[in-house]
Amino acid sequence: METKLNSVEKIETGQIRKRLISVVARIAISAVVLYFVVSLVTWQNVLSAYQSADGRYILFGGLLLIANLGIRTLKWWIMLHSVKNIPAFWEAFGSVMLGISLGSFTPGEIGDFAGRALHISNAKKSHLVGLALLDKAQIFVVTGAAGAISLVFLLLSDSFFIIPISFFIVFLSLLFFMRMDLLAVFGHRLNASFFQKSWVTRVLDGFTLLKPQQLFTTLLCTLCFHGVLVLQMFYFIHAFGEITLFHAFIGTSAMMFVKSCLPISLGDLGIREAGSVFFFSMFGISQAAALNASLLLFVVNVLFPSICGTIFLKHQHVTAWTIFQSLLSKPKTHPHD
Repeated sequence: METKLNSVEKIETGQIRKRLISVVARIAISAVVLYFVVSLVTWQNVLSAYQSADGRYILFGGLLLIANLGIRTLKWWIMLHSVKNIPAFWEAFGSVMLGISLGSFTPGEIGDFAGRALHISNAKKSHLVGLALLDKAQIFVVTGAAGAISLVFLLLSDSFFIIPISFFIVFLSLLFFMRMDLLAVFGHRLNASFFQKSWVTRVLDGFTLLKPQQLFTTLLCTLCFHGVLVLQMFYFIHAFGEITLFHAFIGTSAMMFVKSCLPISLGDLGIREAGSVFFFSMFGISQAAALNASLLLFVVNVLFPSICGTIFLKHQHVTAWTIFQSLLSKPKTHPHD
């Protein structure tokens, strides 16, 4: 018995050490990338930009956090109807906030899955993780479509090619969005052939719970969520300079797409700023303005909600790690695994 306990302690110690190394590595990557980004920008220009900034636009962009969190909560509440009869909206809000808090400092925002599952009662944890994974996948599809169209606009100058390519991207993305169950089928086959992990099967089952009407509604929510991000960057850049809403869409979409493809830093800090400086410079936006706007986006959408989300931790009697342990364990016979 003592030997078994020692082996369990060694495994848990090893897992903790790996998580710490991963977090430290991501902090280091964020620091390095930010250093190179900041080195490209004269700090005197950054400070002078803040001093001359129009505070009204910063306030407008900051207030859009309410719409940001509201849309994310509404979407998650709709998704929860597939695993609960009458999910409470406040419970969905707490789940989203706790997910943001735990996801902000974990590799690949993996803590978001555990945070969301922690705050929802009377539902299978594996299904909740599957729904959270579906939410991430939907956001990536919309971000990828908008980002790909933006890159096409930036790389090509002839509308004869831009318009049909853009329509083709939209068509493929919409088709993939509505048939993500095919991705789950592929995952099941891959798991059966190579990994043979029961927890993967249970998570993928949660990935396919939404009905067509729910998929369409969550698509609208995801599009609105992306639109709010564009509006926030539009206002934040307007605080330091001038930009059209169309150029704000192109620059923000390209920036978010690159950030999503390179989730290698803590809270995507550094990658987002580098993308902002690079893409918005194509529209004549100064490096200082682009950097300031992206930093404001991080503070408003990531830092502030993650701090507020810790409030919901006090209602939990288990740690986020227990969620992943429950996924790795054998399936339960009762409905609240």
